[in-house]
Amino acid sequence: MLVRTMQPDDLAAVYHIQTLVYVSAMVEPPALLASRLAAAPDCAWVAEQDNQVVAYLVAYPSTNGRISALGQDFQVAQFANALYLHDMAVTPQQTGLGMARGMLTSALAYAGQQGWQYACLVSVQSTRSYWQGLGFIEQIDLNEEQTIKLASYTGPAFYMVKEL
Repeated sequence: MLVRTMQPDDLAAVYHIQTLVYVSAMVEPPALLASRLAAAPDCAWVAEQDNQVVAYLVAYPSTNGRISALGQDFQVAQFANALYLHDMAVTPQQTGLGMARGMLTSALAYAGQQGWQYACLVSVQSTRSYWQGLGFIEQIDLNEEQTIKLASYTGPAFYMVKEL
């Protein structure tokens, strides 16, 4: 497995992986993926196996307590204190082989190098226990604006934070 920063040429594979692992209402269009990569190119990673992209993680500089709504452009924080992990997915064939953990290790190392104190995310599709196992804690004291953004996700969604 090779973990590296995402490049524009990887976006077709990223979109394909999304279609494999998410319900259709949560698949985000290729143009949005490209816009997000352009907004935070140092905060996006892919995992390769046999020269094929089999997993990805897209994130951006943010502030603790601020949620990114589904289908919206990243709002990169000028004075970040957190790395917002917006989307991480692994092809079904590679699930359980350490791809996600490898990318997450790279992302958290990057956040530490930036001096950020938190990693945060929205857990969807029954992944809350996975994130809890990695030290993320559900944050329930959200203001109205953030609660509305959280509701943009299909199914149960939970805002979670990890201190770095």
